[in-house]
Amino acid sequence: MSILDALNRRYKQVQGLLNTPMNQQSGGLLGNIPQSALLGSAIFGQGVQGKDPFSALLPAVAQTAQIQKLMTPKVGALKQAYDPNKINEDGSKGGVVYASDTEIRAKGLTPALPTETIAQTPGGGLTVSKSYGGGTGTANQKNLDLANEIKSTNFELNNVGNTLLTNLRKSKIGGVGATISALDSVGSQLNQAAQVFGFGKSFNDTGSGAIDSVLTKDFKLDREAVNYEKVKSNVVNMAFLMAKADEPGGRFSDKDIALRMRELGISQNPEKTAQVIEGVLELRNRNAKNKYKLYSGGLELESFPELEQQKKEFEAIDPLGLGL
Repeated sequence: MSILDALNRRYKQVQGLLNTPMNQQSGGLLGNIPQSALLGSAIFGQGVQGKDPFSALLPAVAQTAQIQKLMTPKVGALKQAYDPNKINEDGSKGGVVYASDTEIRAKGLTPALPTETIAQTPGGGLTVSKSYGGGTGTANQKNLDLANEIKSTNFELNNVGNTLLTNLRKSKIGGVGATISALDSVGSQLNQAAQVFGFGKSFNDTGSGAIDSVLTKDFKLDREAVNYEKVKSNVVNMAFLMAKADEPGGRFSDKDIALRMRELGISQNPEKTAQVIEGVLELRNRNAKNKYKLYSGGLELESFPELEQQKKEFEAIDPLGLGL
């Protein structure tokens, strides 16, 4: 038997190697080149180098695989795309498929953009759900998180502010003492709100002394007074709520907080102080409505009485705050 006959017989023995998934890929130059031609070329190259054809067979197969790998174009990452001709399980046409950039261009598919639907949770917050088709969304989760923060901050600021107003008008104490007394009455609410909104993470004390300066000069409090730290904590937390209402998601320095403390308008006249606080709430409420509509995709922010009623109804059915 000649060497050529023996080689031909060995070709037939390795036909299974030529039918592996490796050789079933198509596309690019390789789609038009027979596998046997690649293998024969590789064996011929081995023979030119003076190697025995039988010993050259397996290296040639490996070389063929390497050539095929290099010549086959990379598919790339699969992306979501909308295929109007896709047949769904219910018999309808059109739906999302996963395809490479090459397939998307070749088949004329449309990149599938998420359509985001805003929904209200039982607790009154907002969330977004995504579906895929040919549409585009009007809001994203980051914006909805800001909308939820605006709503929560607005509620807390009005809740504390209205209590302050009530206590100021009932106060029999004159001057700065009336405001201090009113702040003390909502101290626990202010402290809780500051914790909920992450006061520690959102506050940067630059060491300017601006906060203490407001307390000693505007509030006319002695730093050695017994209630100094208590008053400081309450008024700083109130100013923090005002800052959060002004800039949702922001970070604030001691100078930012001092600026809002001064805005509270501490006066020797409790009624005048109450009028200033009313102005503070009115301004924040107006701004909150505009910001909420922007970040929520066009929804309207309810007034404080409406929000308060929602909160009471929610607490009645979900006293533990489990989001039921």
